[in-house]
Amino acid sequence: MKLMKAKVTDQSAEGQKVEGAEGAAEKPHHKKGKKFRSKVPGVMITQYVEEIPEGKSHPDFTRKPIALTIQEGKFGVFKAIVIGEPTPKVTWNRANGNIDDPEKFQSKYDEATGEHTLEIPKVCTEDADTYKCFATNEFGKAVCTIQLNVIEVGFKKTKEIAKSKEELEASKPASFRTMLKKRGEIREQKPLESEEKVWEILMSANKKDYERICAEYGITNFRGMLTKLAEMKREREEEQAQFIKQISSLKHIEVNADENATFEIDMDLKDPSSRIFLYKDGVMVPYTVEMEEEMKHQLKRVGKKFVFTIKNLDPADAGLYSVDVEGVNVFSTDFKIPPVNFAVKIQEVKAEEREDALFQCVLTAPMAEINWMGKSAPIENNEKFEITVSEDKLIHKLLVKDCQPLDAGIYAAVAGIHSCNAWLVVEVDKNPANKGKKIARKTTQAGGSDLDLEKIAKEQAEKHKKDMEERMAEAKIKAAERGVTDEDARVAKEAADAAAKAAREAARAAEAKAKAKAEKKAAKLKAAKEKAKANRKASGKASGDGAAGDGAAGGGAAAGGAAAGGAAAGGAAAGGAEGDAADGSADEDIVVSTDESDEEDEATKTKRVRSNQLVPDTVIDPGVHFTLGLSDVTAIVGDQAELFCKLSKENVDGVWYLDGEQIEPDDVLTMSKDGFFQFLKISKISEDYAGKYKFEADGRKTEAMIVVEDPPRFDPEELKKFAVPIVIKKGQRVSFKIPFVGRDPMKIQWYHEGEELSDDTNIKIEHAEGSSQLTLNKLQRKDTGEIKFKLKNEFGTVEAFAKIIVTDKPTPPMGPLEIVEASQNAIEVKWRPPKDDGGCKIQNYILERQQIGRNTWKKLGPIGSEAHYKDTDVDHGRRYCYKIRADTEMGTSELMETEDVQAGTKAYPGPPSAPKVISAFKDCINLAWSPPSNTGGTNILGYNMEKRKKGSNLWSPVNPADDKINEKVFGVKDVIEGVEYEFRVAAINNSGAGEFGTPSEFVFARDPKKPPGKVLDLKVTDSTYTTLSLGWTKPREEEGVEDEAKGYFVEIRPAESPEWDRCNNNPITMTSFTVKGMKSMAMYWVRVIATNDGGEGKPQELDNYILAMPPPVRPRFTDQKVKSFMVVQAGNSARFNMNFEASPWPDVTWLKDGMPVSKRVTISNAEGASQLLIPSSERSDTGIYTIMVKNIVGQETFSIEIRVTDEPKPPGPVEVDENVPGTVTVSWTPSPDEKRDDRLHYMVSKRDSSKRTWHTVADHIFNNKFTACNIMPGREYQFRVYAKNDMGSSQPSESPKWEITGKRERFVLDMPESKTCNLERPPKFLVPLKMHNAPQGYECYMSCAVRGDPTPHVTWYRNNISLNTNTNYLISNTCGVCSMLILRVGPKDTGEYKIIAENPLGRAECSTKLTVSD
Repeated sequence: MKLMKAKVTDQSAEGQKVEGAEGAAEKPHHKKGKKFRSKVPGVMITQYVEEIPEGKSHPDFTRKPIALTIQEGKFGVFKAIVIGEPTPKVTWNRANGNIDDPEKFQSKYDEATGEHTLEIPKVCTEDADTYKCFATNEFGKAVCTIQLNVIEVGFKKTKEIAKSKEELEASKPASFRTMLKKRGEIREQKPLESEEKVWEILMSANKKDYERICAEYGITNFRGMLTKLAEMKREREEEQAQFIKQISSLKHIEVNADENATFEIDMDLKDPSSRIFLYKDGVMVPYTVEMEEEMKHQLKRVGKKFVFTIKNLDPADAGLYSVDVEGVNVFSTDFKIPPVNFAVKIQEVKAEEREDALFQCVLTAPMAEINWMGKSAPIENNEKFEITVSEDKLIHKLLVKDCQPLDAGIYAAVAGIHSCNAWLVVEVDKNPANKGKKIARKTTQAGGSDLDLEKIAKEQAEKHKKDMEERMAEAKIKAAERGVTDEDARVAKEAADAAAKAAREAARAAEAKAKAKAEKKAAKLKAAKEKAKANRKASGKASGDGAAGDGAAGGGAAAGGAAAGGAAAGGAAAGGAEGDAADGSADEDIVVSTDESDEEDEATKTKRVRSNQLVPDTVIDPGVHFTLGLSDVTAIVGDQAELFCKLSKENVDGVWYLDGEQIEPDDVLTMSKDGFFQFLKISKISEDYAGKYKFEADGRKTEAMIVVEDPPRFDPEELKKFAVPIVIKKGQRVSFKIPFVGRDPMKIQWYHEGEELSDDTNIKIEHAEGSSQLTLNKLQRKDTGEIKFKLKNEFGTVEAFAKIIVTDKPTPPMGPLEIVEASQNAIEVKWRPPKDDGGCKIQNYILERQQIGRNTWKKLGPIGSEAHYKDTDVDHGRRYCYKIRADTEMGTSELMETEDVQAGTKAYPGPPSAPKVISAFKDCINLAWSPPSNTGGTNILGYNMEKRKKGSNLWSPVNPADDKINEKVFGVKDVIEGVEYEFRVAAINNSGAGEFGTPSEFVFARDPKKPPGKVLDLKVTDSTYTTLSLGWTKPREEEGVEDEAKGYFVEIRPAESPEWDRCNNNPITMTSFTVKGMKSMAMYWVRVIATNDGGEGKPQELDNYILAMPPPVRPRFTDQKVKSFMVVQAGNSARFNMNFEASPWPDVTWLKDGMPVSKRVTISNAEGASQLLIPSSERSDTGIYTIMVKNIVGQETFSIEIRVTDEPKPPGPVEVDENVPGTVTVSWTPSPDEKRDDRLHYMVSKRDSSKRTWHTVADHIFNNKFTACNIMPGREYQFRVYAKNDMGSSQPSESPKWEITGKRERFVLDMPESKTCNLERPPKFLVPLKMHNAPQGYECYMSCAVRGDPTPHVTWYRNNISLNTNTNYLISNTCGVCSMLILRVGPKDTGEYKIIAENPLGRAECSTKLTVSD
């Protein structure tokens, strides 16, 4: 008996989700909305709207279906009751498979109880699955998931033993073939063993991780691991090829910044509908697709990429995650969660442009590295980012170098399953002087507070150390409780080492002894060989030579056996000699003696002598050996057991042993032999016969174990009696008892409909040795069901099933009442049988009838077992009510009272169709109509007609009431010429006249008109690419020939089509019309037709075809101010837009210097505009660009010069020469850009020693020299030369200083004697401290001014505690101005602040108070 569990536990992706629920109840329409859980556990509700109107509600379950565990072949049913307004629609589906087979799945609804049921009449193992119940209305949906587990009954016979080669293969250690499941099957759900886990990890790991994984799982044979892994990968690729075309980009599991873990696979499935399964440590886990439901595991599929996500991480999520496609393993990733969290999280950092920014955090446990992320992308050590870790591995830092505005964003740190994030705000340099210039790199750093972090890290390290010590202490206590102490372990280790050392010494001694024995045997064989050689020489026969060769071969074999040092050596030698004798080609007398002593017991070697023409030959008998040894046997108490082995000789006597003691045959145990086989049979095994058995013959032995199991078992006869269904009346008592056998301890359980029973008021369970009894008292109808008795011990589990049927009177018959006939002569009705027949067949239905208006009920008597009755004793037009009861052998049910039923009701016909005007004259209007679709159940006898004048509310009859119209056409003659009328018709049947139908269209009572003539002056008033506007004049009227036009039709015909298309379905009254939806530049013919009540006139066409286009317009540019010259810096993009108008659509061409533009230039044309774009300009792009716009009317051009340049490089060295007194010539080496830029020129600036400022002396110099005038002697001059172009100026090149020495008179200065002045004074505060009141979290700045000589030493105090060494306060003293800055004021900063200034001459102090407000 096997339990088939639901393979999938929830709706999910391929293989684990309900894919459309094909063939089953349609899947509820997926709408977005808010999700929340119901008060009923296990129910998820999705509300589609924000607010539900009063009196309405979303669906919910008042009773949800319950999971079922049911035996194969039984009747299974899920029941649910839902609420909601409007009434929800209930549907069912399953995860794997469809429920559209009506024979297997039946969805029902009971209006009496409000129950929705899904019935499975005969459950099979394939029905084990996860099922879902959906309740949906316009305001939301409710979903509930249930499981169906099926108990498989009976045993499956296995195939016969495979061939010896297959047995050998099966005996090998478990390979990857045994680890993979059959193709297309879901793997068995069980926790992974350690060996299976490590191989699954290695299969998907990177090669660089092999060494780490092997060290972690204790694999030492690295070469062997690689060999086996290569074979396993090859086998897995063969398995995957069945379902997957290609697989790549395997990304192992990672935790991202939002504390979710993801891993990715890129694979191309051969069948997109292939099922995909997710396992954690070998156990299948449910997952959902996208965001259908709030589930922990999620699959997102984008093309060929599959992304698995694990949300709401906790430590229990650690494990090996595997992905299977149709049962074939595709990818495995090991998710390890270190026990770590953040003691200090990263904080927001504000940095200036080109300044470094530092993020730092502290962990609760050491960790070698954590993951840093910037704007959702992983960060690694590079030129931009620097990641550092402290020595204790608790402080982790991320340094963002050279911050740019693009670096601003959210940065995150991820440690284990926890993360923290913070903003990096980069403040852009707003200095207008630096606009357009590259800002210099700053050496400052934003963020960071190392002292506080080190203190916190030290506390965390001590806390972590303390936790580890406590864990070690707990581990030692547990080890001591198990009786294993460190001393015991040490003693055990020393004993093991001593035993191993003794074993090694014994092995070396045995090896030396075997070597000496082998040498001794080799010497004897050599002597025998020399003796044989001497015999051959003495005999001199050729045949002797051949025999000697064979004998030498035999001796070689013997020597080899001796060298091996085992008993087989002798056997090999003897075998070789025996083979020579059998050959018949050797007749020599060679005797080999091998009767040296041995430690093992050996059978006595016998010698066999044969006679021939030469000398007798003696051969050594090899003795007996086993060709098939004993095999272990597992048997159940009371069954037979047999051991057998096969010897190399027939009918050999041997001895059997059990646990080392010789055994003799008895009534139960027998021993026999058959040829080569030896048998030991136990006819009825018991636990006394369990143990190790050994068979020994001729010194050889073989051993095997007999394991005796005693699982719980039932007697077959008792089991048959137990399975007989028991039928019992309500309120009585029933007992179930069944004997059993099996080894104790044994777990005994009783179940009713899958729920375990225990002692209760009406339940009594009694256990005795070898039996158990269940007694149920005061049985109710609901107790009907299956009784299961389950036994379990260490050897197995067994179950027995019985059925109990509790009978009771039936429930009332069920409505609603179905009225088959309700005529004036009879009432025929049907109803549904009772929901529960009480376990007995319905014998009769008992009916009573009451005529509405009377108080008496008339008994109609039993009517049989059919839920159907025809009452012929009725009066026409009367109403009747019925009471119905069901009757069985257990009694009569409660009554069901029906609604009122009327006999012979009247049914009037429906309205006919609106009358249509056939023809109209001044004295008659002819009409026709269609009969009504609803005739009221009888034939239509005729029609009534009414008419009404236009503008009047009064309808008047056309025909008299007693003179109905018999046909469906009629001519109305009672009309007045020139008056407009409308008409309506009503049908008449046996019940009378029905309602009037829809009125006809208005029609004039006048003779038919003549069609109008052709329209006049048809012309095109406007046109575009998709529309055409027309105008015309009314046609002329000619009495009796052409009447007035009442409307017009416009028709067009494409030039390639012979058919005219009407543009307006109804005639238009205006004399203008716009045709829409035309194809641009297409050719059309156009005509207009006038119409009136007399019909359509002749069409009037345009003389020529027209083109769908605006009126022709010569191209012209519409931009008023357009630049004709543009300068672009090299590397930047160049963009030029031109707007124009032209009709028809023109051809736009761009030229560069008269030639077509290169492919590097992007041209974008739109309606009325064109754009030229050079994405990354180069100097070679310089030139004159011309746009040419041309159509059939004309063309227009415009040119713009685009100059691509860059900031010029400075000129070379500057030299100064004096050629003429009073003037100097400044010359310089040309700038390197001079040859590439024809607009490059130079500017010269001058500075002399008298002014010390630079001023421009010349500009727009296109050569490399300049002569400066007015050079004064005695002054130093210096010149700067700049290279300039359209982009700006270069860096200057400076000349050396130039001076013309002049003659000067000696200047004598008389200095007065100076007097010494003593400025020393004690400290004194010139500006005292002020009182401060600062908001919490803001800055606070305190300052004062002090003088003194020598410079006084200044000390700040808060509440008499020195602050000079406190890094939380920024203290400065500049030229006597003393200041202190508190960056973020907190409550701890409140108090008295004092500053003391001291020097050798005295001391001064000043104080103030700081108040911090919330």
